[in-house]
Amino acid sequence: MTVFIPKDVYLTIVAACVRQANRRIDKDDWLEVSGIFIGKNEGKDVLITKAYPIMHQELDKDAVIDQYKWSNEDYEALSIIDDEAFSRSEFTIGWWHSHPGFKIMMSHIDIKTTLSYQTNNPHAISLVFNPERLVKQIELPNKKGDPVNPLKNDPGFKIFSLDDVNKGIQASYHTLDYKIAGYESMEQLVVLTQKFIIDITNMFPKDNIFETYDKFVTDRVNELNSLLQGTEEYLTTLMRKGE
Repeated sequence: MTVFIPKDVYLTIVAACVRQANRRIDKDDWLEVSGIFIGKNEGKDVLITKAYPIMHQELDKDAVIDQYKWSNEDYEALSIIDDEAFSRSEFTIGWWHSHPGFKIMMSHIDIKTTLSYQTNNPHAISLVFNPERLVKQIELPNKKGDPVNPLKNDPGFKIFSLDDVNKGIQASYHTLDYKIAGYESMEQLVVLTQKFIIDITNMFPKDNIFETYDKFVTDRVNELNSLLQGTEEYLTTLMRKGE
């Protein structure tokens, strides 16, 4: 079983996760992000066509266990996405979420969520992404104090599938093979995506994203107008000199 991932799907996940967990945000304030995959199955293979961010964790420093809180808007978004997918003979084929700054694995909550997908579709998948794993090329240890494991050309995620849904939240799981389109090599993928993370960190802040982006565009337009004005004045000077 192989999962096929388009480049834009991969970058959608990276962008959504990095926006809530990056070097400009205190690590204590990093948030998990989750979303769904749309696509279809071909035999045992999974063909992803779209990744949709649906929600992010709400910060509660007093909570014993961090939990997602689904809003009415989230459920409405899921319904709209499903309807659009069905119109293309596609459907929800799994989900994805981030583990910002901690080990990539499946918690009991993750297994429970994956069960909700895989019970109806045996080939449904669960992707877990950690931005730090991609940036630093390391996997964190199983327990605090143990050494980190160095990685090479790792995209920052793993994809999981449950072994036996009949075991419920006690189900074990395994990793799946995948292929990411749009890159000449995994080395190129890592280098370009690490640069992409820098751009996302600078251009798409956690809060006030539309105001920030509007300011970014306005500043760039003003810079361009200034350059054009300077160029126009220079050309006028050349014309006066007859050059």
